[in-house]
Amino acid sequence: MIPEIYGNDSALRLIRTMAQNGQIPHACLIHGEQGMGRKTLARYLAMAALCTGTGKPCGTCPSCRKVMQDIHPDLLWVEHSGKRQGFSVETVRGICRDAIVAPNDGDCKVYIFADCDTMDVRAQNTLLKLTEEPPPHVLLLFTAVHRNVFLETMLSRMMQLAVCPCTPEDCRTALLAQGCTAQDAERAAAVCGGNIGRCLEWLNSEEMQTMTTQAGALTAAIAGRRSYEILQILAGYEKDRQTAMEFIRLLDFQLRDALAFKYTQAYRTGCDEQSAQTLSQVLSLQRAEQLHRAIQETYEALQANVSPRLALAALGGQLC
Repeated sequence: MIPEIYGNDSALRLIRTMAQNGQIPHACLIHGEQGMGRKTLARYLAMAALCTGTGKPCGTCPSCRKVMQDIHPDLLWVEHSGKRQGFSVETVRGICRDAIVAPNDGDCKVYIFADCDTMDVRAQNTLLKLTEEPPPHVLLLFTAVHRNVFLETMLSRMMQLAVCPCTPEDCRTALLAQGCTAQDAERAAAVCGGNIGRCLEWLNSEEMQTMTTQAGALTAAIAGRRSYEILQILAGYEKDRQTAMEFIRLLDFQLRDALAFKYTQAYRTGCDEQSAQTLSQVLSLQRAEQLHRAIQETYEALQANVSPRLALAALGGQLC
């Protein structure tokens, strides 16, 4: 059975066309927000490459069934390793050695490096030769939130596919298929837009529901230039680094929505439509760039082990 994928019709058509014509590239990066199906799309591409039926991927041949059951001997999800749980040099070297060995079942071996956002430069340099000149039977798949985590030399050697949010209608359909009630599906889609993974996370986490409410409140406070309220909300995230990083990521989604409402009316990705619309009414492009840069710098500072208290205090000063 072929996995159900929502909101990425153009990418699916491209993959099917490449598979049918025998033109799947040797390396591909699938990038986009967490929760929008990067790994599902990577599995679909692997299935298309390994499929032995017609209409690739057919979903019914022994190869496709093995991919869906995670038992295909020529499909390897590379394990995370190292201090930052990226991919250590030792792990990458092992993949390079294994890639020389011929496939077990068919004509192709697929290696999936999922969630590469913490893959460091040394690991990428170790992988560069394999990415540039792989054996003819090797397909390398990478997933990440941002393309810029990769070296330009890596990016130039791989095809890039971006995942997109689905429509609210498709999001509700997907949630119902996951066993959610109609009421929960409606609530989650209203808060999380077309990001199915984030909808499921929101439904199962009271902490996430609280964060989305406060991200909306912070967005409204930024629109109203209410300095005390901005600092007060951010202060509530000083104690936990990971929670602080997730919270300011939600804020960045809100900022993106404000720009969308102002210029494009694209599908939203934030968690509070009303506050994003309010911000859009007072937001200039220059101010949006300043806010986004401040959020990104704070995120990177938190990743680099800067004190959450100091990082969020600095951010608050720039948001006011």
